[in-house]
Amino acid sequence: MRKTFGLAFAATLVLGACADESTSPELLEPALTLNAAIVAADATLEDITLARAPFAFVHGGLGLGPGGGLGPAGRPGGAMGIGGALSGTRSVTFYDAAGTMQAAYDSLTTASMHVVVDIAGDVARGVWAGTVERTRDMTVTGLAGVETSRTFNGTGTEDVQRSRTLYDGIESTYDMEGSFTQKDVVVPVPGSTSKYPLSGTVTRSMKVTVVNGPNGDVNQDVTVVITFDGDNTATAVVNGETYEIDLDARPGFFPLGGGLHCAACRR
Repeated sequence: MRKTFGLAFAATLVLGACADESTSPELLEPALTLNAAIVAADATLEDITLARAPFAFVHGGLGLGPGGGLGPAGRPGGAMGIGGALSGTRSVTFYDAAGTMQAAYDSLTTASMHVVVDIAGDVARGVWAGTVERTRDMTVTGLAGVETSRTFNGTGTEDVQRSRTLYDGIESTYDMEGSFTQKDVVVPVPGSTSKYPLSGTVTRSMKVTVVNGPNGDVNQDVTVVITFDGDNTATAVVNGETYEIDLDARPGFFPLGGGLHCAACRR
């Protein structure tokens, strides 16, 4: 079932922050692409925190905030608090090497897990802020014996609606809805020298609807391919445009780096 959410924005908005505050139609496509990159980056940072400890269980919750909740493996199921205003549920099923379901995680005999996570709530990153809903259905392998890494494969959906007030006072609404696929995302286990995904890709397909924008109502399909290579950045290619995701971006900070030369975007 699709849910719709309202979004609030800072006074300086991404749609105009990296260009000017005009509402000319030619600004629509690059602004839309940038907005899609920010949404994908936010989801990527969420992915990484979940991947580092997808079955952590501390007081019924999995913490995504600084210093929050990344504890030992625990029982299947349960609600979780995810830092800030995010909340959701997760269901975890453990399996041994033969594919037999286990009642609980065992550090030596658990070979894989099936993790289903639903997350919803308010997010703010620099000049962008909004309310998001995401679901993830993931299989995690490489858990048997003494682990060095875990490999994630899975699918998911997301629904993000955003709105802004144009310079002339006319309000436009951005609705981003789509799905994503994680393919062979290899993540070091907690305590490893490296803390960033070593390899793998996430492909996001989104349909972006702009209502009452500077060029009227617009629908555009956006594909984002995110690639990891073990360092503190990930590469996101959005409809042919390349962006750099800062994997160290703290909650509340703008998540893109590299070639963006925009002081307002980095606040």
